Amino acid sequence: MKRRALVTGGSGGIGAAICKRLAREGHHVYVHANRGIEAASEIVADITAAGGKAQSVSFDVTNAEATRLELESVLHDGPIQILINNAGIHADAVFPGMSSDQWHRVIDTSVDGFFNVTQPLLMPMIRTYAPAGITLMPYSVSPRWNDQMRGPNPTKNSVTFIPAHLAVR
Repeated sequence: MKRRALVTGGSGGIGAAICKRLAREGHHVYVHANRGIEAASEIVADITAAGGKAQSVSFDVTNAEATRLELESVLHDGPIQILINNAGIHADAVFPGMSSDQWHRVIDTSVDGFFNVTQPLLMPMIRTYAPAGITLMPYSVSPRWNDQMRGPNPTKNSVTFIPAHLAVR
C-alpha cells in the first residue's frame, strides 16, 4: 500500500535521505522546510526526476497556527499515513553553559513542534488505519544523553515514547 508521507526537516541531510528513501518505496512525500525551501525544492526535483512523487511544504513548526493552516492544505488531498518528525535546531551547548534562550528554542522546536505537527494529523491518520499500519516517528532514534549532555538530547525522551504510546491506543 503506497502512502502519503510528511518529513519535517526534510530539507536537511538526514531528512533528505529519509524523503528519498520513502519516495523510492513509492510513497508520495511532502518535503518540509522552514527556512530551507530552496533545498526542499531541489530534493523534490531529485525525487520527481527519479520517477517519484513529492512536493515541498514550508512552515515554522514552532508556530502552531501557521503549522495548522499549512497542514489543513496538505490534508485537503488526503491524510498523511507516515509522519517523520525530523525538524530540529542546532542550539548545542554543553548543558551547564546552555542559556535559557537556547534551551527554550530546542524545546519549542523538538517538543512543541512535535505536538504542533502531529496533533492535527493524528485523527485523519488513524481513520486510514489499514493492515499496512501507520508510521509515526520521533525526530531521533536515540533517547540517550550524549557525552557532552548537549541540548537536543533531553528532548528526545519527551518525544521518543509518545509514538509508542499513541500506537497502543
